[in-house]
Amino acid sequence: MPQTAAIHFDTAAAVIMLVTLSSFVLRRMTKGAINRVYIVAMALVTITTLASLGGEIYDMAIARGALPGTSAESGQPPLGRDAFTLVYYTLRSLTAPIYLMLIATVSDTTHLLDKNLCVRALLWTPMIVTLLLVMTNPVHHLVYYYADGALCYGFGIHVLNLSSAYYSITGIVWLLRWRRLLNKIEFYTLLISYPFVLFSLIVHFAFPEASIEMFVTSVVMMLISAFVIHPELRLDSIVDAANLREYDEMCQRAFESEKALCLVYLEIVNYERMRSLMGKDELHNVVRRIGAGLSNRLERDDVLYYLRAGLFCIAPHNTDPGHAIRIAQRAHEEGMARSAALRERSAKNEMRTCIVRVPEDAHDADTLKAFIRRFAHLVPHSCVTTYSELSMRDNFELEMSLSDIIARAIREQSFTVEYQPIWHLESDSARSAEALARLYDPKFGWIPPELFIPAAEESGAIVEIGQILFDKICSFLSKVDFEGLGLDYVEVNLSIDQCVHPGMAEALSSVVRSHGIDPHRMNLEITETSSAYSQRIVSDNMRVLANEGFTFSLDDYGTGYSNVTRMLNLPFSLIKFDRSFVLGLDDPIMVSVLADSIDMIKAVGKLTLIEGVETHEQAATMEDMGIDYIQGFYYSKPLSETDFLEFMRKHRQ
Repeated sequence: MPQTAAIHFDTAAAVIMLVTLSSFVLRRMTKGAINRVYIVAMALVTITTLASLGGEIYDMAIARGALPGTSAESGQPPLGRDAFTLVYYTLRSLTAPIYLMLIATVSDTTHLLDKNLCVRALLWTPMIVTLLLVMTNPVHHLVYYYADGALCYGFGIHVLNLSSAYYSITGIVWLLRWRRLLNKIEFYTLLISYPFVLFSLIVHFAFPEASIEMFVTSVVMMLISAFVIHPELRLDSIVDAANLREYDEMCQRAFESEKALCLVYLEIVNYERMRSLMGKDELHNVVRRIGAGLSNRLERDDVLYYLRAGLFCIAPHNTDPGHAIRIAQRAHEEGMARSAALRERSAKNEMRTCIVRVPEDAHDADTLKAFIRRFAHLVPHSCVTTYSELSMRDNFELEMSLSDIIARAIREQSFTVEYQPIWHLESDSARSAEALARLYDPKFGWIPPELFIPAAEESGAIVEIGQILFDKICSFLSKVDFEGLGLDYVEVNLSIDQCVHPGMAEALSSVVRSHGIDPHRMNLEITETSSAYSQRIVSDNMRVLANEGFTFSLDDYGTGYSNVTRMLNLPFSLIKFDRSFVLGLDDPIMVSVLADSIDMIKAVGKLTLIEGVETHEQAATMEDMGIDYIQGFYYSKPLSETDFLEFMRKHRQ
């Protein structure tokens, strides 16, 4: 192959590397260990390519007589030509070790390369020996020398080749050992570089003038940039931070390779409420500013992740707990300061911050995921706490186990139902009841509904639980003598996820029909919050069920953002007031609001019910206000099926 062809290949390689390297710098992709190691590798390949290209151009100039050739006295080429060769082989001796470091960095296993003195010696000794051998070549000429103007090799070149082979084999073994920490594209892109470079070396030895090695190497680096680094897949679309996918992969790699972590989690309190007040776009701007402020507080190798609605994670490079606490305190202060814009729209907004050590606190991925799912319920706001501090609380193990408890209860269908009678003031009798979900676990005993229901809603299991409970309720009611007990109907709660499910109406109707129950005996409770979600789907479901004969009540009226228009447009026959109104009877303003609300609701032809009544005085006050139904411990606590039937027989009119 003519020498000009070799120059063309090296020129193409130099252009590829310079463009790729410039792109990284211009896009400010200099943060993070992966980017930095890749930039070092690119710079190394770029300078090596330029040295090779410089040598080729120098040889061409000598051949054309533009520069002097080999000195007759010394047999050596001009100093400039020898400098290009020295730089080329010096940097080539570093290429394979740097590529191994890139593999370890991408797979997040660099901590294993620094595990002990023996591993460090095996890793760095061949590179150091080779580097010293090449750099002292001008003295001993053991690696290469010139004879009659031709480049010749000494036995030292075999040391370089053996070193490259050693690091290449180590890199391949490392890739195969930790392939599960990489996706398929990353794995094969990193692996394919070895046969590519081997092919270029074979071509070079078979055809010495065919210098395509640097061109092949530059193409490999470009492929790595496209399929391994791919920052567009690592960054969040809202915040200038690593995304949830990158966080999951980081955690997976850490647990697989037994890497110690000290993670700092920060969450915006009341994020969902802020979104309803501010709107999605404005809140995203605030979150973006908080993320920028957190990034500015981090040290060089610390990584910021944005996981989900208002939840950040910082992975400090230093796993010392003291360092993590300092990072957490600075980040917490920054988050509180940056969220000032939220406070303009809300009377109260704060941050909650917690430090989790891996593996001391979270020994596996499932434990860490369970903690993150329950983060808002477990971590107090306005302070920095640690997982170990939280784990000392009495109910911590229970809260962390809720996902497993719920999954087991669904699998075994061990949910039960209790019925709380509802007193009708006009007839002075119990005319209806509310079906209430209960859960007993063999290890933890009875699980409070205020714990397992929100957890089931967060995980999405509430829909399946709702189906199980509805079938149990219908099975029980199919055996109940409604007329004989003086029972008009039973109220059944529907979750938000059930209400917005397009197939809800058909699913409920099918269960009722299979048990032979009159739909008029079923009153479906929908919370005020539920009716605000996906209003078209909720409205369609309600109208289909109303045509079947079901009735509806609006639960927890007054606890959300009350919308009278929505209440009037949807087929609610009963409006239920939350127990917070009963607790506020000492407040004249609360009493006035409650009385006016009852009058307004009754004026539009709907019935009213108050929850949480526990004393005779509270019941008398409600009766004076004109309430239609009362539910609470004053009349009865929730009862088992047998006790409920006995209660109804005893109090029937």
